[in-house]
Amino acid sequence: MKRALLSLLLSIVLLGALGAQDYVFERFELAMEVGLDNSYQIEERITANFFVPRHGIYREIPVKFGNVRTKVENLKSSEPITRDSSSNDWVTFRLGSGDQTVSGVKEYLLSYSYQIGDDRNPEYDELYFNLLGDGWQAPIKEFVFTISFPEAIDPSMVFLTGGAYGSTAQKGRFEISEDRRTITGSAQNLKAGEALTLRVQMEEGYFSEVVPYVDYTLPLTALTLLVVAAIAAHALTLFSRYGREEVFVPVVRYEAPTDLSPLEVGYLADGVVDNKDLTSMLFYWADGGYLIIEERGKRDFVFTKVKELKTAKAHERMLFSAFFAAGDGVTVTLKQLEKGTFASAMTKVKGMVQDYYKGERRLTDPTAERKRTFALLYGATSAILLAVSSSIFGGEGELVLLLLIGLFSFAAALLLAHRLNQAWLVGSPVKRVIKSIAAALLMLILFFVVLVIQTELLEHGAVYSLVISLSQVGFPFLFGILTVVTAKRSSYAQLCLEEIAGYMTFIKAVEKPRLKLMVESDPQLFYHVLGYAIVLGLESVWAKKFKGIAIEQASWYVGPRPIADALFYSALSSRIHSSVMEKAIYTQSSGGSRSPIRSSFGSSGFSGGGFGGGGGGAW
Repeated sequence: MKRALLSLLLSIVLLGALGAQDYVFERFELAMEVGLDNSYQIEERITANFFVPRHGIYREIPVKFGNVRTKVENLKSSEPITRDSSSNDWVTFRLGSGDQTVSGVKEYLLSYSYQIGDDRNPEYDELYFNLLGDGWQAPIKEFVFTISFPEAIDPSMVFLTGGAYGSTAQKGRFEISEDRRTITGSAQNLKAGEALTLRVQMEEGYFSEVVPYVDYTLPLTALTLLVVAAIAAHALTLFSRYGREEVFVPVVRYEAPTDLSPLEVGYLADGVVDNKDLTSMLFYWADGGYLIIEERGKRDFVFTKVKELKTAKAHERMLFSAFFAAGDGVTVTLKQLEKGTFASAMTKVKGMVQDYYKGERRLTDPTAERKRTFALLYGATSAILLAVSSSIFGGEGELVLLLLIGLFSFAAALLLAHRLNQAWLVGSPVKRVIKSIAAALLMLILFFVVLVIQTELLEHGAVYSLVISLSQVGFPFLFGILTVVTAKRSSYAQLCLEEIAGYMTFIKAVEKPRLKLMVESDPQLFYHVLGYAIVLGLESVWAKKFKGIAIEQASWYVGPRPIADALFYSALSSRIHSSVMEKAIYTQSSGGSRSPIRSSFGSSGFSGGGFGGGGGGAW
């Protein structure tokens, strides 16, 4: 019993001394033959010591260094090989069997080849290779290497560095043969994560059998920029010919737009049917004598139907019926709106409104609508072409990233232009400026991201990177804007919007003397306009116009006391909108959703900084 406890204690101490590692690499032998075509034939003999049973070892071998990408070829092993992955930058595989485990000392033989080719350095040739990468997960007690060269090398230009990644300290030792064609060396007691890197600089042309690398990036990019500039000119021409709106000259009008309810005015003004449009219809219907609004307490409203709605427009009848159908058919309360199916009815009304504005009442010019598909296709095309031209000879991962950024820029421009286009008539100028500034900042951020990718990852020159980065963000953004603005209004929409703009001018700018005269001839003027003011976001502006002007009490309002105050009814619309419409419809669309409406170095190099190496461990 005592002996067993002593053995257990010794095992614990041993594992602690080994840094709690259940295996180590006793010896790692590397033999590499360098070819005149800058290819490497590599043999590895790895001796592992497993203190606990493991299946075998695994290797991770890099296949990318800077802009140079290669393959691991002719892979052979003394043990079964299981490929785990082969990504853009790494090849990962396991040696051993998943059905068997090994303990104690086990030797693994591994061979493979690298075809590096042209190092793309016009000043000199070099071998800059991680004999041992920084990805090894266990200590290596002894590492020995032999590197054979096809021609003599300069001993003064041989450097061996080691240690943690980035270290420039010499580690280990090496010797160069008399014919200066072979380097042998070794290093002992390497910790997990320590690398050993050999750099040998030769005169340019040493690798005499290398096929020169021809970089077509610049000519391909130049051609791409010409193509993208040409299609941009075409898209701009289409916009100028088919998408430019007619001169918009709104004339002040003192009557509501012809045959348009507030709901339709709201849709025409911003392109959506939202809760604000419904709120305006309640006051519109009340003014028409169709319902009574009773305020019984804070956030306690009862709506009573006085008579059936008389209109030829199916979407208005549907909205009116669905509103009271949430109650008993005659009256409806806030709680009933919250529990009913009114929100789903609103969705149907939205579709009916969109259907209403088709055919002779369509809101866009059909020719311009067809022409803007060119800008839509050009946006995606420019993002693809610019990403491919700058990264096809550099890296697949960078290509995907640049493509995503280009498409994102295009989509962001689509969204921004759509939002600004919707709200140009009724939106706040301050909000438009804020959205534009936010978009500019977003594009600036995207530009700097692309610039980093071009300079740091793809290692392009500064001027090239600057030009291509501007293009990869700017051109898709331009096409996104053109896709939206080429959608010209139809003659019918132009006429309607001119009337709406003229009516807005009246609500915002009518002078008090004229307003007094109008009230004298029409005492209910304030209430006739209120629904339209609400949907245009001008209810407070309209109410303030009546300061000092007496108005009659609304016949359709029942409350704690009689009130004849324009500001009160403006505030009433806000309370009804927030307490009734927003709350009722939001409650039904629960779950947090919105309403359904709406190389290298001329030095010794550094540890881990060369090609190859990688890492490994046990599995």
